[in-house]
Amino acid sequence: MGTVVIVGGGTGGAPAARSLRRKLGPEHRVIIIEKEKMPANLAVLPLYAVGKKGRRQVFRNRSLLKRHGVELIAGQVQKIDPAQKKVYTGQEEIGYDLLLIAAGAELDRSRPLGMAGAGFDLQSFAGVDEMRAALPHFQGTEIAIVVASTNIKCPGAPYEYALLLENWFYRQGRSRDISITVYTPEKAPLIMFGEKTSGAIAGLLLKRNIRVHPEAHVRLVDPGKKMIFLENDSFPYDMLLYYAAAAPPPFIRDSGLGGEEGWLKTDRHTMALQGMEDIYAVGDVTQVATPSGEALPKLGGVAHLQSFVAAANMAGLLKGENPGRAYSGFAA
Repeated sequence: MGTVVIVGGGTGGAPAARSLRRKLGPEHRVIIIEKEKMPANLAVLPLYAVGKKGRRQVFRNRSLLKRHGVELIAGQVQKIDPAQKKVYTGQEEIGYDLLLIAAGAELDRSRPLGMAGAGFDLQSFAGVDEMRAALPHFQGTEIAIVVASTNIKCPGAPYEYALLLENWFYRQGRSRDISITVYTPEKAPLIMFGEKTSGAIAGLLLKRNIRVHPEAHVRLVDPGKKMIFLENDSFPYDMLLYYAAAAPPPFIRDSGLGGEEGWLKTDRHTMALQGMEDIYAVGDVTQVATPSGEALPKLGGVAHLQSFVAAANMAGLLKGENPGRAYSGFAA
């Protein structure tokens, strides 16, 4: 009998749990530790923002996993002890034979200074819900989308929000009166995916009259003056939307498992933690190097596919087999 513990029940953790449950017999336990009873699906938030999706379509009920024979523990992981093979939540300790960390990334809303108190958070349901309620009453003209870092979750989302907002105002007959600008530290929109993809996105944004301010390192947002300050310039806004930088969960640092930047470094093929045979990690919490040396972007599609690789290799280990499944691609 073996016990697999999965930290996080999101895009990576939930499919891994279902896959493990299908591959393993009833003598094995599969446990998910999830801090939220109804986690929000961030991929749906842009559509919810403009009324194309409803509240029920945003939230995922993780209790449904019980139907697949997955055990659920509600709690916030505080620390992992690899030597003792235990996970601590503050309320209890859970032992494991194999561990999968799929906790996702936290958000660093502290930078740039003033940003969090100046606008709507595009990565939280509360922030997007407030923005959705504010849109029909918006009387200004300048909408600013501030991207705090190149290290963000779902790097295409700020541009998706911009395009959906432009379409929303178009349907209201107001698109000619509205100016939408994306302030991003990228050299060009989604340049991490290559020049062809970046050029296509830039062309689409230009066609929709959405401005992009590249290499914009915002250092301060002044909500009183409604001004965005860059290193050598400043710009006004009437409504500010922000996309905060991704940050590793604190328990990774507290457990001594992360690298210098706090992210988990895994074998890019098997998804096993480097130097560990009994711990695997997938999704946003990882820092996986591609053959070019660049880190994989933090995308739900990446986490989803990695979860099946990790689940197959972990199931094989419990059956006495060597890891034979390899993650071979981006998100496809």
